Amino acid sequence: MPVSDAKKKANAKWDSENMATLACKVKKGQADKFKEYCTDRGKTSNAVLREYVLECIDEKGTADE
Repeated sequence: MPVSDAKKKANAKWDSENMATLACKVKKGQADKFKEYCTDRGKTSNAVLREYVLECIDEKGTADE
């Protein structure tokens, strides 16, 4: 069943109040290699980066909080 417009709006509001986006620039070749690294491990680049950030700040295992 598709997500309703009201649910999408509520999710977007919650995200804007509670979430932040981290970003960095790398060369395209490096990005391609990283994406391949992630794919080889069966993960998305977002998941790998999130795990690393949480590990760095000693919050590993709290990705869903």
